[in-house]
Amino acid sequence: MKLNLPAVNAFLNCQKVNQDVINKSYELIGVFQGFNAPGYPLGVEFLTFCRLTYEDVAEFQIDISFYDSNGTKLSDSLPRKIVFGETSCSDLVTAWRVLIPTSGTYVFKIFCNNLNLADFKLFCR
Repeated sequence: MKLNLPAVNAFLNCQKVNQDVINKSYELIGVFQGFNAPGYPLGVEFLTFCRLTYEDVAEFQIDISFYDSNGTKLSDSLPRKIVFGETSCSDLVTAWRVLIPTSGTYVFKIFCNNLNLADFKLFCR
């Protein structure tokens, strides 16, 4: 059974996101998938960039949650409503602070209307 949900084409963690005011394109600065911290616990402000595609007209609620390797939820982004219609893709930029208790593998999970669309790992050494 195929669910009627958007697809995640890209998900990136970065230090900064700039948007061109004229053509609305994004420039991602300092893209990373992992880092070495000087010590733990570590407070980090995450910026995430997510591109979703959907070929029909619809609107969805998108949430991104941050989990540790044991599946414990550490933080949530603010829920956002994404509207598809004239274009088949939509971009979502989020920012929130999270406390990373120790080194390890962490997971960003993207939810659409409370259904998990995708998982993306972050490695903390």
